[in-house]
Amino acid sequence: MLRKLGQNYQIALPKEVVNTLHLHINDYLDIKAKDNKIIIEPQLIIPKNQAYFYTSEWQKEETEASEDIKKGRITKTKNLKGLFKELDS
Repeated sequence: MLRKLGQNYQIALPKEVVNTLHLHINDYLDIKAKDNKIIIEPQLIIPKNQAYFYTSEWQKEETEASEDIKKGRITKTKNLKGLFKELDS
């Protein structure tokens, strides 16, 4: 898809590309030049206080927890006292 470089070196992304990559206004794009080509990659900016959730360790534990729930390996208690009693046993 041919595009013309406009004022302030701007280009308009083709709607097909926007739709295929599910881009939205104000999304972040990483732009770099490599081997005489321009590479544009969508980026997800994660707040620092939520970055732990995307670590491989956390995701592994989330998967294990989901499996436990799916297989019924859970304990229900009526209150915190009951929870701590269950944990201590």
